[in-house]
Amino acid sequence: MRRPRPTEESRARAARISQALADLLPDEPARPPEYRDPGARTPRGGDCPGCGEPLHATAVRHGIEFDTCAGCGGIWLDAGELEVLTSGLDPSPGTGAMHEADLRARVPAPATRESDVRYRECPRCREVMNRRNFGSISGVIVDECRHHGLFLDAGELEEVEAFLRAGGRAIGEAARARAAARSVPPPPPQLETGRPVKQEIVAESMVDALWSLLFR
Repeated sequence: MRRPRPTEESRARAARISQALADLLPDEPARPPEYRDPGARTPRGGDCPGCGEPLHATAVRHGIEFDTCAGCGGIWLDAGELEVLTSGLDPSPGTGAMHEADLRARVPAPATRESDVRYRECPRCREVMNRRNFGSISGVIVDECRHHGLFLDAGELEEVEAFLRAGGRAIGEAARARAAARSVPPPPPQLETGRPVKQEIVAESMVDALWSLLFR
C-alpha cells in the first residue's frame, strides 16, 4: 500500500495535536535549592567535609594549590599533594628517633578531635571516605578518598610534619612490616617420610605369610 503524502492541512492538524498534548502534561516540578544530583561530579572547591562550608583554593609552598575551609580550618589535598608538601621532611641519618618509644618522647600525642569518629564525604565525588592512621603509628587520623585525595582537620598538617621530622616515616614502615609478618599464617608442619610406614607394612606382610604356612 502506498503511504499517503502529507499535506499542508495534515501538517497543521499534527501541530495542533502536539500543542494540545503539551498543554495537558504537567510541568516538571522545581527542584529545591538544596537538591544535589548524586551522580554529579563536584569541581575544584566544593563543600568542606568537616563542616559543609565552601572550600577555597589557596596557594602554598612547592607550587601546590590546595583547598582550605574558612569555617573550621580544614584542608583538602588532591591525590599526591601531601607527598609533595611533606617531601624532604625526614631527618638526616642518625638524628631521628631510634624506636617508637623514642618517637613518642619527641612528638606530642595528636589532639583528640570529635571528628575522629565520623565518616565524611569526598567533596569531589560525594563517596564516603576511608579513615586511616597516617604513617601507621602517628595517631593522626586522616579522611581519604582513594580516587581524589584526603582531608585534614585544622592542625593535622602540622602534626604530620612533626611526625615526619622526628623520623616517624621509617619507624612507621618498620611497624607496618612487623604487623604484616605477624598476619602471615605459619607454614604447615613438615610431613613425615613414608619410610617407617613402609617398614611396618613389610613386617606385617611377613607375619601374615608365616601364619599362612603354619596354620593353613
